[in-house]
Amino acid sequence: MARRVKLDPRFIFDRPDEDQAVVREERPGFIKRLRSFLQSRFALLAVVFLLAGLLILYQTAALQLNQEAAAGVAETVGVSRQMRIQAPRGDILDASGQALAYSQPTFSLQLSYAGLDTRQLNEMLLDLSYLLEEYDVDWSNPLAEYLLLREVSSGITDEAQETNLRAMFRLDWEKILYWQIRGGPFSLKNDPDVAATRDNDQVKRDPELFFDYLRYKVFQIELPEADGQKYTRADAYRIMCLRYLIYVNNWTFINGQPIALATDVDPKLIQMINEQNYRFQGVLTTLTYERRYTEAASKLSHVIGYVGQINADQYYQWQNQGYLPDAIVGQGGVELTAERYLAGLDGIKPYNVWSVAGVDGTFYPEDIGRDAVPGYDVRLTIDLELQTVAEKSLFDVINEIRNSPDNKNKGDADAGSVVMLDVRTGAVLAMASYPDYEPADFINQRTDAEAAKRVQTYLTDQVNKPMLNRAMMEIYAPGSTFKPVTAVAALQTETITTSRNTIRCKGHEVIGDWLWYCLERPSSGHGDLSLTRATATSCNLYFFNLGVRTGIDNIDYWGKQLGLGTITGIDLPGEAQGYRASRETKKLLRSNPADQIWFPADTCQSSIGQFDNSFTILQLAVYTAGLATGNRVTPYVIDTVTRADGVIIRENEGQVVPNGISEETLEAVRTGMKAVASTSDGTAWRYFRDFPISVAAKTGTAETGFEDRSSSNGLFICYAPADNPEVAIAQIVEKGAWGSNTIRIAKDLLTTYFHLDEQAGNQMDIRPGLVGIEPPENNGETTAEGTGN
Repeated sequence: MARRVKLDPRFIFDRPDEDQAVVREERPGFIKRLRSFLQSRFALLAVVFLLAGLLILYQTAALQLNQEAAAGVAETVGVSRQMRIQAPRGDILDASGQALAYSQPTFSLQLSYAGLDTRQLNEMLLDLSYLLEEYDVDWSNPLAEYLLLREVSSGITDEAQETNLRAMFRLDWEKILYWQIRGGPFSLKNDPDVAATRDNDQVKRDPELFFDYLRYKVFQIELPEADGQKYTRADAYRIMCLRYLIYVNNWTFINGQPIALATDVDPKLIQMINEQNYRFQGVLTTLTYERRYTEAASKLSHVIGYVGQINADQYYQWQNQGYLPDAIVGQGGVELTAERYLAGLDGIKPYNVWSVAGVDGTFYPEDIGRDAVPGYDVRLTIDLELQTVAEKSLFDVINEIRNSPDNKNKGDADAGSVVMLDVRTGAVLAMASYPDYEPADFINQRTDAEAAKRVQTYLTDQVNKPMLNRAMMEIYAPGSTFKPVTAVAALQTETITTSRNTIRCKGHEVIGDWLWYCLERPSSGHGDLSLTRATATSCNLYFFNLGVRTGIDNIDYWGKQLGLGTITGIDLPGEAQGYRASRETKKLLRSNPADQIWFPADTCQSSIGQFDNSFTILQLAVYTAGLATGNRVTPYVIDTVTRADGVIIRENEGQVVPNGISEETLEAVRTGMKAVASTSDGTAWRYFRDFPISVAAKTGTAETGFEDRSSSNGLFICYAPADNPEVAIAQIVEKGAWGSNTIRIAKDLLTTYFHLDEQAGNQMDIRPGLVGIEPPENNGETTAEGTGN
């Protein structure tokens, strides 16, 4: 009897052979099972899910792995492209952290390709133009620079308004001709044998004809055969202006890169466009950043610089670093030298537009892509309080010299500069140059006609040269401020010593076949002078003799050691090198061999800072610091560079190297410079006789060669405190007549630096490292007040 078939499948292998055969016959085969599955509803669901997954995978790969390919997908397939996300430019701060330049977020409008045909595009642009007018948006309108639509007369009815509007060229015909042929996108021909019509490619002298050429031919705003006359002339011009903006940026436009339309747009307008994106197809709203300068920035415009659109040379050098042809970059000062820190890194994000694809278009999430990296903040060494004093005092002293007959000025003092350094590090505490400019004008010129005029003046004024940083871009004869160099060279070569340095001033004397005079006492002379008294009185005859005895080669060498006639290495662009008077320089600057021979008279002139000696005021400040400390510093204005998360990525501690001058020599020269300000026959004594801080100084009056019709330049250098130096100052007033006329600038800076104005009327509170009052000496000699040497 056969066994009962067990229902538990775990025992299926326990069945007899015949039972196994029955079971095999009852189980369906693979083909039968597959057919059964394909006929079920589960197969349909599986296919749907598989196709959806493959589509998502393809679109994601196209965007992330090949964004350029995705950007070119036709509008009937997708409407997403990628755009550049502007990085905010880093801030520029003064030494205390006060903002001088910063980036202000602002809403912007851009135009992008949305696949609209000509009729749709014109209608949308007209709608957009009315909206821009309603919100008083100042948008980019390059056509208006060439072609305008104006009323011929006023006081007419609305019905006559259409015929009263006339097209007019805004520029003279030469410029309009160039624009039509080569300067614009039209490339018209100028064939005198072919009459110009609105439909051909000939140059059109008549602005009305050119208006119709754009209206009917180029932009097809009107199609009279199909639609009749659809738009008024005013509306046609509105469309025309926006179409021209697209036309001149056509390549960018059709390849998916949005065109900038307007910046600093009212948030209410932004909200409206975002809510009605189906109405303004292709109009994008983005967050951009505008450079802003604080009111304080105008006090150090030459240090900060300004920003503007990248020029051809910059683009050629920086294009491999990701800069685009329309990038806004630094064009001067710190904005330029710190460009790589301030600029940041632009991001790349997809953007979606409502296009002819409508809801069937493919939209990508806008949280993918690469975020923009903000620029780094740059903190300066400039102390804004000192800078303010420097700027104001320089301006006031120039006006005072020009308007006061007591200064023996011909009323022509008109420019100058001043630099204040920390002698221990080279940090620039103040750098002022006059005339100057307003950095904000370079930003505001797009929307402010007055700012645009000022910018034009800045860039074209070759008389006042407001763009020139006179502290480091202009070179001047140093005059008597150079005499300590001659003294250093004489002491270092043992032409004189600290105990043997007397030379007699006879009032006038023949040296090298030339008759030379003492400026102060041309008849009687000073008599026997030590180096200290000769420096204090600034006696030319003493230094004529000393220079000839020392030799020009030695003077040239020690001038170089002190940093004169060489690049200082400051972290600002455009530094001038200057010249030291020497045999080589004379040959370099003169082509006639007879003029290249060096004479003793040349040494005489060179030893008092004339002849070929020409240096920047910054070099004079570095040189003064070298006399104060025995070290040569590299001046700098950038203190730290800080990342957005607060990490300092660069910190300048200053470069200090010994200048090779012995301490004995330096002490002898310092004694003479202290006598300039502390003894009664010193040329700066009347300015510092009651000053509570000891000062070492040297005045200088430098001839320009035009004294028959203009005043000489007035210069002054100093450091303080004299026995424990902290700061050095160098300054000039062009056509300031005498060096002593300029001393007030340095005195104002020292007063502010040592907080003496806060202690006026109170007992002097000595700061760490300062010395007390040094009583003036009075040896009974006649004072040299007002000599200005």
